[in-house]
Amino acid sequence: MPPASIPLRFRCLLLAVAALASTGAAAQADAGYPNRPLRVVVPYPPGGNTDDMTREVMKELSARLGQTIVVDNKPGANSIIGTESVAKSAPDGYTLGVVIGAYAINQSLYKKLPYTPQSLVPVSLMTRTALVLVAAPQMPGAFKDFVALGQKGQPPLSYATSGKGGVNHILGERFAVATGLRGAFDVAYKGSNEARGDLLTGRVQFSFDAIPTMEPHIAKGAVHALAVTSHQRSPQLPNVPTIGELGHPELVTYAWAGLLAPAGTPPAIVDKLSREIAQVMKNPEFQQRLARKGSEGIGGTPAEFGAFLREEVDTAGQIVRRLGLSAD
Repeated sequence: MPPASIPLRFRCLLLAVAALASTGAAAQADAGYPNRPLRVVVPYPPGGNTDDMTREVMKELSARLGQTIVVDNKPGANSIIGTESVAKSAPDGYTLGVVIGAYAINQSLYKKLPYTPQSLVPVSLMTRTALVLVAAPQMPGAFKDFVALGQKGQPPLSYATSGKGGVNHILGERFAVATGLRGAFDVAYKGSNEARGDLLTGRVQFSFDAIPTMEPHIAKGAVHALAVTSHQRSPQLPNVPTIGELGHPELVTYAWAGLLAPAGTPPAIVDKLSREIAQVMKNPEFQQRLARKGSEGIGGTPAEFGAFLREEVDTAGQIVRRLGLSAD
């Protein structure tokens, strides 16, 4: 019988049956997942803030899911290598990828990437972490004096980054423009550990890095803490002023980390992961543990993380174009 000749009440019944079948299949996928270990790709070397935060979250998520979660570090090409490996993985919920600000920035920084935004689907925002502006031990220890030195540009100051287009690279460029540093230039490293080593020896003069990773060096007096990039002062560094207090609220910035899955991953699995991560973030003890590291647990739905990513891509694109940056 042609569809148009089917009475309306029967057509409605058929649609309802189809919807129930779809819901049942989704529930079955949710109920049976996961039944083996998961792999989470971190596109940066071990030991940095992104790796540390991921391991903290995955430890809790593993306990909730009842499955081992293996963190797989795949650094290189400003996170592109690791992200590409996730985009090209089977969309079954057993390979996931962590992304940070560089993921959004790369979409404007590179003319061509080996994946597109449609190659991956958002799962959840996980954490955000304040950064600290630190200067090498040979540099002035006060923000005003450091900026005054940089404005002379003799010699120009160099700053360490984790790669072209990384959050600390873009922020370093913005900082140089906002404060009038003459000739300041970036030095890219594969990861924050290498960058930190050259900062401590004075091979580079300043850097923006995560508070948890720099706090021990600040406490020992190995580097100068000039400002934090959060809205409020950090509990870990209560005597360090915010960048806003120092006259630059436009430089307030957080490093964030979120979770993506390959496109085609069943929505029921994506939703389950998102719900479980949200429960991890609601745990007061876990929140306190993150706070001691200068981070906050965020969580949220896939739709919320998708909207956040679109906003980050748009904002990053504006900054990249304004600064005339390119990695090609």
